[in-house]
Amino acid sequence: PIQLTDLSALNSLEEIHGFLAVVDVSHNLTSLSFLPKLRSIHGSFDSYRNFYSVYISRNTALQSLDLNGAVQVRFGNVAVLNNSQLCTNANWGPLIDVSYSQVPGFTAGGNRPSASCGLQCDSNCNSSSVGCWGVGPRSCIYCSAREYDEECVATCNYDAVSGVCKACDPNCAGDRCSGPTGANCTQG
Repeated sequence: PIQLTDLSALNSLEEIHGFLAVVDVSHNLTSLSFLPKLRSIHGSFDSYRNFYSVYISRNTALQSLDLNGAVQVRFGNVAVLNNSQLCTNANWGPLIDVSYSQVPGFTAGGNRPSASCGLQCDSNCNSSSVGCWGVGPRSCIYCSAREYDEECVATCNYDAVSGVCKACDPNCAGDRCSGPTGANCTQG
């Protein structure tokens, strides 16, 4: 059997060409944080139960999905069912590519209600339509403003040419800034 420590070997996985099924794991699997770089699940006609690209069900210790960023589902459906400790408000619906799925859908039920566990998306998350995977700026599905070092931030040293945030001046505490010089350091 696979041990939880073996799952760390998947931490650089960006794409799954097939399906993700996490079913009946009852011991110590509290999150899917071992998949921090996962961005795409392609699915196939041979998906889990011939229907699902993502199927997460009956995991008694699972508390949070803790994925980083948007995970696009290219083909197939998503079900997150009967995980009694799972606290999530993620809406997979907008993450499913409708151009490839014949009947795209997201099914959830039997999980812990997000209101009962106090789950609030971080203020740097754009959570209006899809929610978040968990707590903190690394658990946002989409960012409100910018992303730097796999974390949603309100401001950064944004390079309009490349469209990405760059490292701040070395004198900026916590690598927080709104531009390239020490005069652009911000409190974080």
